[in-house]
Amino acid sequence: MTRTPPPQDMVRPAAPGKPLLDSMASAKLLYWLLPLLMAGSILGTLVPQGESPDFYSQRFGAWAGLVRVFQVNDLYHSYWFVFLMGLLAVNLSLCSWKRLALLLIRKDVFVSHIGIIVILAGGMVSGVAGRRGNMPLFEGQARDLVEAAGGAFRMPFAVLLEKFEVEYYGAGLHQLTVTHRSEGWSETVSVEPGKETVLAGGKAKVALKDFYPDFVMSESGPATRSQSPENPAVRVEIADSQGSSTRWAFAKFDDFHPGQDSRYDLHYALEPARIKQFRSDLGVVENGVVVSRKSINVNNPLRWRGYTVYQSGWDPENPGYSSLLVNRDPGTALVYLGFLLLPLGLCWTFIRSMNKPT
Repeated sequence: MTRTPPPQDMVRPAAPGKPLLDSMASAKLLYWLLPLLMAGSILGTLVPQGESPDFYSQRFGAWAGLVRVFQVNDLYHSYWFVFLMGLLAVNLSLCSWKRLALLLIRKDVFVSHIGIIVILAGGMVSGVAGRRGNMPLFEGQARDLVEAAGGAFRMPFAVLLEKFEVEYYGAGLHQLTVTHRSEGWSETVSVEPGKETVLAGGKAKVALKDFYPDFVMSESGPATRSQSPENPAVRVEIADSQGSSTRWAFAKFDDFHPGQDSRYDLHYALEPARIKQFRSDLGVVENGVVVSRKSINVNNPLRWRGYTVYQSGWDPENPGYSSLLVNRDPGTALVYLGFLLLPLGLCWTFIRSMNKPT
């Protein structure tokens, strides 16, 4: 028996926007979006993020213009990456909505879907409203301006660098080359503060009395400006059968010699110890007043008014300089919530499958 098709006036036209809605809720769109986001993430890993324009000009030459136009230098906050993430969130939301009846039966799957959507929503919020940049500071300087790849921005407070220090594992290795002018013998030894070292089979002894990592002559006498080995100097005592004398030696001024009446020439070298950590003593300034203080290092940042200030670098040639990384990420709470819901849903699914009768 042949079924008669309904009259043309009985066929309901598709609702406006329904084809677009069906496309947005299609699994095919998901299969396109995931590879694009993966490719973008790989590109963001290969291309250094947040560097200066000169860096990209030197690194990529004529292609540096495209790096800036497509915001590859700040890829995870770029307009196209945030758009793809938003499109993925809409796609997953619509797919879940179309299957809402099934998801309400399988609440474990529903929780997993919600977790993924919340993670993507957090990423979008961070991409749109998040800020990230560098803040170079010198001791005694306060500023609220942050240098960023997408343009400088200001914080609602200023950061004051009160002091910067580099901590080392130990004091390093001190090496002295002692040469007797008249006898002609020479010996290179490693010396430690407070200990005597025998030279030339007992003909002389040398002892390191004082060590100044960053020597400076102050009004009160010899001093060190910092613990960084910027101008290493030692005060040593040399003793032999004719008496003892105190001498200075400088690692960066090897041509510094005593008068002609000295029996010895000294050459000093310092092998610096390994760096343990950088530390910046910061003050939070609001309305010209320091309202809070904190010492930060690499794994211990300053958090204030939604901003996080990290210790990121230093300048070996300038012991009073500190490089800070400033980050504002308002989507972090959503991302954490999503990562809580997603494994919860997956574990729920696993337990559900274990309880199914065989």
